[in-house]
Amino acid sequence: MTRLSSSLRRFFHDEGGSPTIEFVLTFPFVISVFCLGVESSFYMIKSVSLERSLDLVIRDLRLGTLGSISHSQLKHEICSRAAVLGSTAACELGMKIELQPINTASFAMPTTPTTCVDRTQPIDPAIQPSPSEYALGEGNQIMLMRVCLQADPMFKTTVFGARMNRTGPDGGYSLITTSTFVNEPRT
Repeated sequence: MTRLSSSLRRFFHDEGGSPTIEFVLTFPFVISVFCLGVESSFYMIKSVSLERSLDLVIRDLRLGTLGSISHSQLKHEICSRAAVLGSTAACELGMKIELQPINTASFAMPTTPTTCVDRTQPIDPAIQPSPSEYALGEGNQIMLMRVCLQADPMFKTTVFGARMNRTGPDGGYSLITTSTFVNEPRT
């Protein structure tokens, strides 16, 4: 019995391997914090890139330099001017645009929430949005543009990636941008 107790005493007092235990206990936490930082940084970069490309396109749309642009052409313009949203084709498939005039008599904003693309369903590019969802408006008219882009988190299992605003069954999160502008008078 004394031999067993002395062996146990030596085992518990031995400090060999203690750095390994510290590493095993702290490594998952450190990696999680690192992944959280990377994920939130890419989320912000994508969000800012979408905002900037939308601002550039709205400027051209407002001034009338894009002319009578279709819904799919507007998607292409926004996606081609975005720096980090992935390929233009993938961006266009994951984006939904609503462009509608605001009634200046009541200034009533749309009550429906911004809708996003369901990427699990097949997308038919020939189907165009209804006139209530997409209208270029007239000169001096106040316009509301809402854009929703579905994107994928880099690390789906991290704390930040797991708690993102997931809207689709495919696990994507939504980047939603809303902007208003006034069409310049047209001649």
